[in-house]
Amino acid sequence: MSEIERLIADAKLKANTIKENYKIALLTNTRSKTRTINNEVISYSPNNEFFSDEEYNEVLEGIQSADYYVEPFFNEIEFIMDALVNANEKNDKWVYNLSRNGNFTGKKSLVPSFCDLLSIPYTGSNAFVISFSRAKYIYTKYIEKHNISVPRSWVYSASNGWLHQSKPPFGTKIIIKPMHESASIGLSNSSISIYDTNTEKQFDEQISNNSEMLVQEFIQGFECEVPLLISTKPYALDPVGISIDGQTQLDDLILTHERSFNDLYDFYPLEQQLHKSKVEAIKTTAVQISSLLGLRNYGRVDFRINHQGVPFLMDIAASPYTTKHSSFAFSFDKLGLNYYEIYNAIIGLSAADNSLVL
Repeated sequence: MSEIERLIADAKLKANTIKENYKIALLTNTRSKTRTINNEVISYSPNNEFFSDEEYNEVLEGIQSADYYVEPFFNEIEFIMDALVNANEKNDKWVYNLSRNGNFTGKKSLVPSFCDLLSIPYTGSNAFVISFSRAKYIYTKYIEKHNISVPRSWVYSASNGWLHQSKPPFGTKIIIKPMHESASIGLSNSSISIYDTNTEKQFDEQISNNSEMLVQEFIQGFECEVPLLISTKPYALDPVGISIDGQTQLDDLILTHERSFNDLYDFYPLEQQLHKSKVEAIKTTAVQISSLLGLRNYGRVDFRINHQGVPFLMDIAASPYTTKHSSFAFSFDKLGLNYYEIYNAIIGLSAADNSLVL
């Protein structure tokens, strides 16, 4: 049995205690079920990361198939109101948090912060780590200081121009991203360009709804995701390559929002394309990044890998997708494990962080 398989088996045993004493409060935002409450004004992001009904049902049925009783909440406010009404009773909820409602920068940190305030156990990272992992420019510079390869990065805003007057050299191939979004939101084929005298005019047209944009040197080559399970230390599952239109060597291809939204991409074991030593180096780097950020229970680190085999950090997901079309599901399938074991692993690993309530 491998180290990862032992970790998953141990987490499953810990999860049994949770099953006996708690029901899972599943917090998700879905395209059909998340609504405003009592006519309150709630800012819904026009580019939201809400689950489709199919994706939500996969997660729900996955947790249920692992023998948990699930109580769903489709709006953070619904959960908070329920928790406050029952605050004088013994808590019987273990929160599985996938909520991301709203149009504000720290939207994914609301629930973990509230749960910490009321000592309600939950899966995933704390509020600080969740917010930090969304601050792309900040964590890129932080990771760079620890001698991990990142793309050259700049910040541009329509009102203030370039941060510290630092900009890409002319002729640099760049990609433009929203500063605090995930799930490929804001990315299209036109996000890639060569920086020249006309580029800033294009920036101003693209960021009308965003205060700032992250501009990075574009890395041609492979792309991969590294799922992580985290106990007393992080463990990296084997890197999962991304293929688009049947191509593993992506060059200028990227996961646009359209491709991500419609699952128009596939997975493959990265070791099919890169030497084992390169793959192991990527796993080691993902573990280092997880430790530097303080991810808890689970996470994912994404890389672009250039033609020389050097991995460049592209994204950090503190609460990554675990739907059936995800690198997590792909990895568990490669281990010969059922889909629902993902949820036993994540919930079981969260037991260590919430030991005082067990």
